[in-house]
Amino acid sequence: MQEINSLEGQNGSAAMKERFIYPNLKLRVYTTGMRQNRLAKMVGIDEAYLSRIINGVRVPGKQMQQQIAQVLGCDAEWLFQQATRQVPGSSNSAAAELS
Repeated sequence: MQEINSLEGQNGSAAMKERFIYPNLKLRVYTTGMRQNRLAKMVGIDEAYLSRIINGVRVPGKQMQQQIAQVLGCDAEWLFQQATRQVPGSSNSAAAELS
C-alpha cells in the first residue's frame, strides 16, 4: 500500500499533493447503499483506512482492490480506474502524513 507524496509546485513555493481518486469506487459504494463501516469489516480493514482509500489519500494494493471489488460485486479494474487531482498542501502537512 502506498502513501501519496507531496509534489513541489512549479514555482517551488507551494507544495501540491497528488491524489488518486476512484470515482467508480465512490459511485459503487453509493449505489449499493453499503455503509463504509460494513464494507471495511467485510474486507477486514479499519474503517478509517477504507475512508482514506475512497478519498484518494491511500492507494490499495492489488489484493485489497480484488477484495473490495468482490464484496461490491464488480470488476476491480473498473472499480479502481484512477482520476488524478492536485490538492493544495503545505510541506509540513505532507511531512506529518508520512510520519
